[in-house]
Amino acid sequence: MASAASDVNEVFSRLFDHRPFLKGEIEYFKKEFEEKRGDREVEQLFRSLELITEIKEGQIEKIVNSSDDNLPRTIADIQVALHMLEDTIDTEKKFNSEELLAKKRAERKSKLTATQQEVQEKLNFLENNYLEKEQALRAQFETLEKSAGF
Repeated sequence: MASAASDVNEVFSRLFDHRPFLKGEIEYFKKEFEEKRGDREVEQLFRSLELITEIKEGQIEKIVNSSDDNLPRTIADIQVALHMLEDTIDTEKKFNSEELLAKKRAERKSKLTATQQEVQEKLNFLENNYLEKEQALRAQFETLEKSAGF
């Protein structure tokens, strides 16, 4: 019985115990991974550190100087644009105000009334002139008819 249990244990460990195989595969994978990659990450970290140091030493001063040179002009341009926008908004408010519209309507109505009155006066003047000329012509024709003997 002990030998049978030992045989079952041996068969079981051969079938289901994969530790030796997995250990070998893991070591192989690790070896391949390290050989292929080498020190790439370390090299990339050193390159990153060099770039950061270069930026810190040289570029930051350039950026600060450039900002000092250009920011006041940029701020002034923005302020000018802001004032122009405010002026435009104020002008638009003036043109859109209801009081202004009502005032303009009243002005146009009074001009229309004055024009209509002027036209009516001219029309009356022309009618009067026409009637006077008509009467003068009638009188002249009557005179001509009397002298002609009609």
